[in-house]
Amino acid sequence: MKTVKYEVTYREQASRLELVVRWVWSIPSFVVLALLGILSAIAAFLQFFHVLILGKRNRTLYDWTLMYVAYYVKWASYFYLTDERSPIMPG
Repeated sequence: MKTVKYEVTYREQASRLELVVRWVWSIPSFVVLALLGILSAIAAFLQFFHVLILGKRNRTLYDWTLMYVAYYVKWASYFYLTDERSPIMPG
């Protein structure tokens, strides 16, 4: 069995101010994320019955769910991984 060595070097230390900005920025975007999550859950529920009755997907309901997943990935990647802020409102 081969071993893998992985090293990561950081360019600079994160400042405390950036951490505060990150938390403040995440609060309104988390509120938007929660509202999108509720709408996405309703869309997924309606999508289930649409597929059950008609046998095909509704594109609009699918787009709502896709918008939620894409926004969540952008929010989580900013909050946990990168320094690139996502817009508060999804596109």
